[in-house]
Formats: sequence, C-alpha cells, structure tokens
Amino acid sequence: GVDSFLQRIGRSNRRSNKTNVVCLIPDYSTSVLIDALQFAALIDAASKGDLPNREPYELFGAFSQQCLSVIGSDNGRYTRIKDLCDLVNHKIYFSRDIVESILAELSSSGFLRSHDYKNQYGADQELYRIVDMKLIYGNFGIGSQTINIYHGKKLLGEIPIINLLRLRRNSKIRFAGKCWRVINILKSEGIYLDPTPSTTDVIDLTYGGNAIPSDPFVINRTWELLHSKNIPINIFSRDLQKKVVALLEEIQRICSINQIPTVKIEDMIIYFTFAGSLVNRAVGLYTGKTDFKADNISLQVSSPINWTSIPNDPLRFEEFFPVLFESNSEQSIYQKMLPLHLQEREFIQHWVKDKEISKILNRLSQSNIIQIKDSSIFLKILLS
Repeated sequence: GVDSFLQRIGRSNRRSNKTNVVCLIPDYSTSVLIDALQFAALIDAASKGDLPNREPYELFGAFSQQCLSVIGSDNGRYTRIKDLCDLVNHKIYFSRDIVESILAELSSSGFLRSHDYKNQYGADQELYRIVDMKLIYGNFGIGSQTINIYHGKKLLGEIPIINLLRLRRNSKIRFAGKCWRVINILKSEGIYLDPTPSTTDVIDLTYGGNAIPSDPFVINRTWELLHSKNIPINIFSRDLQKKVVALLEEIQRICSINQIPTVKIEDMIIYFTFAGSLVNRAVGLYTGKTDFKADNISLQVSSPINWTSIPNDPLRFEEFFPVLFESNSEQSIYQKMLPLHLQEREFIQHWVKDKEISKILNRLSQSNIIQIKDSSIFLKILLS
C-alpha cells in the first residue's frame, strides 16, 4: 500500500535528504509490465500525497500482544481480568466478553494459565518461550520475519519465524521433500537440522497462508494510470519504457476507464476488472459463480455477470464475510492467537473500513462491457 511504501522509504534513510528506491520484479511474476505499472501507481500516488481513505480498524491481535506483554513484564504473575480490560476501555468495540474470549484462547493454546478460583490470568509455558525468543516485542506479519535453517554449515533455506512456537529439539519437520530432525535452535542464528529416516510425528511447517494481497487502492490506481496521459514514464528502464508506451496506446485505443475489457476463451469469460483479489472474490460469491477464479486484475467465470446488479455498499456482502476471510502472511503471530471469529472480524476490516472498496464497486456497477480480440497486445500481456 502507499502508506506502508512511504513508511518503508522513511525507515530506509534517516541521515540524508535523498533516498533511492528501486523496483525489483521477481522471476515468478506473471506479468512484468503489470507489476511495473503497480510500482508506477505507488510512485504516482505517493508523490501526490494521495492516500487511501480508511476508517480506524478494530484491532484485536494487538490486544493479544498487550495482554502477554503486561503479564510477561510482571514475571508472569497473575493479573486481574479487570486490569486487562482497562487496557482497552477506551475502545467501544471491546467488551468484557471479547476480552475473556481472547484470554480463554490464549489459555487453551498454552500462553496463559487461568487462576483456579480468581478472575485472573498468569503466564504459561508458551509465553515464557516467546519472551525468551524475543517474539514478544513486535507485531509484524508472519511473512516479514523469517529464520534460517541449516544442515551443518549449509544453508537449506528460511522459514517464517512463527514456526519457532511449535519446534523443539528432536522435533521432526518436512522440508524440501525430506524429513529432518531439529538438533538445535539458536534464535540469533537459526535452526540446525539433521536428516532422519523417520516419517512419523512429522510437523508440517507453517508459511502463513496466501501471499500478502495487493492493496485495492494500488490496483485501482493502476487502472486509472493506464488511462492517464501523465504516467511517469521516466521511472522505467529504457527497455520497459517502450513496452509501457505500447501497452498504454493499446488499452486507451480499445477501451475507456468506465469499461471492463472482457474476452471469452473456450467456455470461460474473463473480466479484467483491476479491482483487487478481495473485490473479485466477493463479486464471484455474490453472483453465485461457484467455479470462479479471481486474482488482482481479473475475474474468470463460466457465465456472464450482470454488473449493474453489484451493490455499491460493502455491507451488502455480509453473508459472504466468513468465506472471504483467508489466512495470509500479513497476519501477525498475535492475530493467529485469536479465536477464529475474531480473526475473521479483524480481516474483514479491509473490506468494511476501506473507502476504496465502495469506490471500486461503484466503478464496476456502472461500467460497460467491451469485448476485446484475442490478438490484442493488452490481452497477450495479461494472459502471459
């Protein structure tokens, strides 16, 4: 997102008045041009000070961390539930029932221990472990923190640091198609493994679910940029500049910003919405397309969609909220510790609190469908 993009640039250089930012597109990119244009959309929005318009989110995972931090900083002593409730008494969406459900979940997973007869919670074994591993001090996404794994001096790879919560010495894991036994865990260095022939009681590593989804604001901004006369061409390499110009000329020739380019391939219809994966999934569910496929820029279905029937109000999709929820590597360790219904409720904030969602829904519901030819440069790029 634009906000996190600016924040990372700010953190990268605090000692001079200039920071160089380079966009590196990975080998697994399905479309180098589209990824490059998303970067251009970030630059364009950031340079103009255009940020997503969002209402404050309801944050439950942060409370999990605060509870554990408070109890851990007091050497694990029992703390009254009332005192933990007081941490969030300024947040109207926190009730005592919600606080107690979070504490009960932390207790069932071994981080906290409830007092036998007092309304208090103290530390349990897993809390002491995350303090020792220094995981108590940050609330970062699972995908942003990794730890190296070794066989002897050979680096085998890296895995999300959340796996430290489940691994012990002599634990067996599956990695790169082989089974390994954990022989040592050094938080500052990594996890050391030896091969093992045993395939029983093997732990499957956690990778945090799906990749971090792109911000709908950036995807929608990319669509707007494709129809702009003022795209910052100079930020691209010379080779990319020619391709970007050719793409812009093609898309501006075949459709307008208020149209949805569409192609039919065999028995499937592909709508290029540039709406983001969350919106595309929601539309697929709302229209009852059980076999749909959705990504950031397209929605693939087997029968036509009546786009005028798509509501502009994100709350009209409420019945699909449990299905829209998906675990991803943006979730923090502490969000993963929440009861499932609160994980879902926190995730759906991206849908109900982000004003860009209703803006995108409004664009789609008012757009006309435009059929594009199989020979289109635009189509070849999107389907590459």
